[in-house]
Amino acid sequence: MVYIIKPEHLTAIAGKSTPLMSSLADWMNKICPSYEIDTPQEYSHFLAQACHETDHFKTLREYASGKKYEGRTDLGNTHPGDGVKYKGRGIFQTTGRSNYLQLGITKGHRDLFINTPELLEQPEYAVWSACEYWKTRGLNDVANHTDTDILKKKYKKKILDVSPVEFISITINGGFNGMDDRKKYYSIAKSVLT
Repeated sequence: MVYIIKPEHLTAIAGKSTPLMSSLADWMNKICPSYEIDTPQEYSHFLAQACHETDHFKTLREYASGKKYEGRTDLGNTHPGDGVKYKGRGIFQTTGRSNYLQLGITKGHRDLFINTPELLEQPEYAVWSACEYWKTRGLNDVANHTDTDILKKKYKKKILDVSPVEFISITINGGFNGMDDRKKYYSIAKSVLT
């Protein structure tokens, strides 16, 4: 049985309604199941991260200018202006030339997002890019652990004991930014979806 995400679910998780919710829910229903994101548990983790990254499903583009990413070779930002051009976009805020390039390669059009980074601000690509990230990092396996499981996560050359929501949050954010919010949205999402 396919689990259907409704705009009302997004409203309940975010605590408010936004104009993006209807199209995001539509694209989630079209795209997520093909990535095996299709159970209430998996969606709870997925939507908690998306809620935080999109400021309650309000934006598909990072508010900051992106200048802080200039020269970040770990993101592939090797050309002047890459930081601003390839700032966070999509429901998981895809960031950096390397990640934009990889998405284009996956789509079969190498420079698609390099030449038109704004495509990731369209709900279809915003959801699709998050699903690609989720799949390539094996996050469904993590999402299907029980909340009390302790997982190992390497972060800044240290092995940490973390919960599944912490593991997913660190993987998506690259650190602990917004961890309390992410946990809160996950808890709300579970109560809404299960």
